[in-house]
Amino acid sequence: MAEFESVIQTRDLGPGDLTEVHAHGRPLGVMNVGQTYYAFDAICPVDGTNLARAGVLDGDFLRCPADESVYDVRTGESMEGGQSGLQRYAVKVEDNEVKVGPPLD
Repeated sequence: MAEFESVIQTRDLGPGDLTEVHAHGRPLGVMNVGQTYYAFDAICPVDGTNLARAGVLDGDFLRCPADESVYDVRTGESMEGGQSGLQRYAVKVEDNEVKVGPPLD
């Protein structure tokens, strides 16, 4: 999965926006935080909620409305001690297209 896949045009994902895309055979959430784009597994690791559809983005933090888990979108880390974080993916922008690449460690 080393390839980058084009998932959305930058004009379609404004600052503070979050959307669901499909890349690498799975649902992912893509967001624009201050003109920096982030991508992560769309499914909450705690309760299975689709965060790309139902998550609440507040600055650099994404909250799951079902279990109130909070994640830092810059790192994927859970703000709740001991909980699993979100799997993040490499993102790049080329020719006004947001492209998602392999998972980040």
